[in-house]
Amino acid sequence: MQQLKVVAQSITDDLNSEESILIEMMEKGTDWLFKLVLFLGVPIFAYVSYQFLQL
Repeated sequence: MQQLKVVAQSITDDLNSEESILIEMMEKGTDWLFKLVLFLGVPIFAYVSYQFLQL
């Protein structure tokens, strides 16, 4: 239980710091997800638009 408190305290200290490692990791993750959505979404949008215009 004491180890859990130590881990929670270190995470809290990191999140409150100016250069947080966890926030940087989340930022990189969301940037990667946004690029993935764009990469996969643009071809699908183009295909749906093409199919819609053929009606």
